[in-house]
Amino acid sequence: MPSTTETPAARLAAAIAEILGTDWTVPHAPDWPAVVTSEAADRDLTFYPDRKHGRLIFELSPASSDDFDHRRFAKYTPDLTGHETIDSWLADGDLAGVTDALALILERLIDRQLPDRVPHADPLHTERERLAEQSRELAATAAYFAAGLIWLQPVGADAQRLATLARDLKQTATRVDELRGFENPRS
Repeated sequence: MPSTTETPAARLAAAIAEILGTDWTVPHAPDWPAVVTSEAADRDLTFYPDRKHGRLIFELSPASSDDFDHRRFAKYTPDLTGHETIDSWLADGDLAGVTDALALILERLIDRQLPDRVPHADPLHTERERLAEQSRELAATAAYFAAGLIWLQPVGADAQRLATLARDLKQTATRVDELRGFENPRS
């Protein structure tokens, strides 16, 4: 039986830390998205629930990098039988029962090389593409958030995701303005 004070993010982080071993550092109080880091491999492994599809998303990237083109992704869909949502499964589901599947997914993800960095001739074009993608993701998440409000679903986590997406969108928009030669008076 899981501890009632242990968050779902902390439960999953502990299970992943057990799989990955001591080369990876787990944050003391993980929250979504949770990140474990390997200084030796210079890698971050970010993971979070995809509530819409009832699965877990894993993202491997260079440590402390915002290089969106230099990442690998993996997904895991657990059997949610007996649980209404991925959140309830993460809160009190049998994580020990899925460690073999998670170990295989994480091993394949971590063992693969990250994509080579591709030089972009036009950084403004690259940032504008990133801005467009972030805008689409923010719009989709906002629609999902609104649906949760209408259907009286829990929306706190979705609001947190919206805030994170909005912050990232602001940073990218500021970078686009800088590349265009505009000063951002409302930083």
